[in-house]
Amino acid sequence: MPRRRGGGASPGRSRREAGPVALAAVPPVGILGPGRAGLGLAVALRRARVALLGVHGRREKPVPPGVKLTAGGLPPWLARAGVVVLAIRDDALPGCVADLARSGVVLPGQVVLHLSGVLTSEVLAPLTALGARTGSMHPLIAFGPDAALAARQCRGATFVLEGDLKAVALADAVVRRVGGVPVTLAPELKALYHAGAVFASNYLVTLIAVAARLMGEAGFAEDRVLAALLPLARGTLANVEAVGPAAALTGPVARGDVATMRRHLMALNHADADLYRAAARETLRLARAAGLEEEKATRLEEMLR
Repeated sequence: MPRRRGGGASPGRSRREAGPVALAAVPPVGILGPGRAGLGLAVALRRARVALLGVHGRREKPVPPGVKLTAGGLPPWLARAGVVVLAIRDDALPGCVADLARSGVVLPGQVVLHLSGVLTSEVLAPLTALGARTGSMHPLIAFGPDAALAARQCRGATFVLEGDLKAVALADAVVRRVGGVPVTLAPELKALYHAGAVFASNYLVTLIAVAARLMGEAGFAEDRVLAALLPLARGTLANVEAVGPAAALTGPVARGDVATMRRHLMALNHADADLYRAAARETLRLARAAGLEEEKATRLEEMLR
């Protein structure tokens, strides 16, 4: 099991908790990967007046104003970058690291960070062997296609850091510059952390899509489904923000309403009923925490087996 190499805060602890910290200097930054995360971070760095050497990709593509894109081969700015950010897909990251290691351009002392939420800094081991200081810096952000919006989302967003001491320190400085909240995490916990993030973001989208499909099957016009569901979803998230998940819970599980849930299950096809039961079983945990009578909870539990 990998050992935690980052210093400072304890795992999962915000590095702001020790009190206000003056913004540290950030050396010139270069980014490999002109995807949503790479371009969003590039715009955020420019707005924070950090020296951005450029963004590099495999081919030319439109980029936001003020961002310099290069394509093909190695980035021309690589040797001048104090921090190299690899905004690369997880499955492509090992190959990118191998190419950089073979190039011999990465310099001892240069900081290399990747943005993967599940991979640790160990994936950068070929560069560590060359003397680079390596780490990871995962933005807890659902990046969309609008890089300017993504840059604004950096403000107040949590960035999870791990790696060697110098890499974590510079990642911390980068995050603070763009207005984010740096949090250190033990590398062996990243997969668990990232699974939680997937539930909060990716599967939230999936559940809304399921809800939209069911309401469409119930007769809602396609152009009205999201207009009906999104205020409900926003209100639910606002309640969670205000009082926490258990207190925000409403609906038949929170009430222990077995009859309503039986009607739901009878209306659903087999696959949707399985998903409904799985979600309801986890929801029952929250309902119990919120004070649902044990007699009602037991009846629900028996029905959901």
